[in-house]
Amino acid sequence: MHKLIPTLLAAGFVFGLANLAEAQTPGSNDARFVPAFLYPKQARPSGKSINGWADRSVQWIYAQPFDHNPLFDQTGEDCDVGQTGPVWYLPPIASSAPGMFSRACTIPRGKAVLLMAMIVSDTYPCPDPNFKPAPGQSLYDFLVADSKTYPQLATLEVTLDGRPVRNAIDYRYISENLISLKGDPSLQAPFDSCITTDWQPAITNGTFFMFRPLSLGRHVIVRRSTGASGMVNQFTYYLTVR
Repeated sequence: MHKLIPTLLAAGFVFGLANLAEAQTPGSNDARFVPAFLYPKQARPSGKSINGWADRSVQWIYAQPFDHNPLFDQTGEDCDVGQTGPVWYLPPIASSAPGMFSRACTIPRGKAVLLMAMIVSDTYPCPDPNFKPAPGQSLYDFLVADSKTYPQLATLEVTLDGRPVRNAIDYRYISENLISLKGDPSLQAPFDSCITTDWQPAITNGTFFMFRPLSLGRHVIVRRSTGASGMVNQFTYYLTVR
């Protein structure tokens, strides 16, 4: 069931991915093609898989009130809201139109940086009584299958300080198990009508890039995508590490 999320963020930078098998494209897991500034897909930064950090980033987004939710922040003013631990999350920039958007953020030194380039978060239950697993289907399999019905990206490019990530669209992660999240009630209308305001099961299906801790000073991450309809979005993150 398509929720309000892709309607609000129709620019195509979030949601809707091809199937998991396509994520295992040769090259995306090959250490020869992983730039030195990026953790390989199978790495475990700070003792947790990148799948695990991706799940945590979505739990973090759902927990923040709409008025200061970093997903809806257009300038970077709310970059540090709710940020704790060894990994700093960079969510997409919410927009209902194509174009070029930017944020400026200050990041503490020593933090790995997780770019949430494209995300589907499938939560359960929903108001629609038909949104449920088929007989004999697990809730996990049902949510994963539903997450794959969202619109797909045609292309994705990611660079750090002008240095590209090869096969960027292949850095996709799907939750290995059901996760639990608790959505702030202010997000029900603008973000996800399936939020119950209590703990509920969910899965994450998205494209994420875990950057190694950046050196002190200024850095620029650029994320450019083309949606299935041809819509182009570019998000530029101006980062200052202190």
